[in-house]
Amino acid sequence: MSSSFGQEMLGRLVQDKKGKELGKLSDLVVDVSNGEISELLVKCSAHIDVSRLPFPANDGVVSIPSTEVSSFGHVIMLKI
Repeated sequence: MSSSFGQEMLGRLVQDKKGKELGKLSDLVVDVSNGEISELLVKCSAHIDVSRLPFPANDGVVSIPSTEVSSFGHVIMLKI
């Protein structure tokens, strides 16, 4: 079952702390033991070299721990 909160967040722009675009939110990973978001899966923009990011990536999608998020809003801002 999908969450309405989760569906609203998908596709939102993800930016680094300097306001530069990283990509768009493609999915959320939820820790089933506590119901908290544990990771954000971000489809990186074409100009981003995912191999230079400090997070695991697969097929242009990078897995970012939720602890690296500074704010959720119309734009998702990262701490890095």
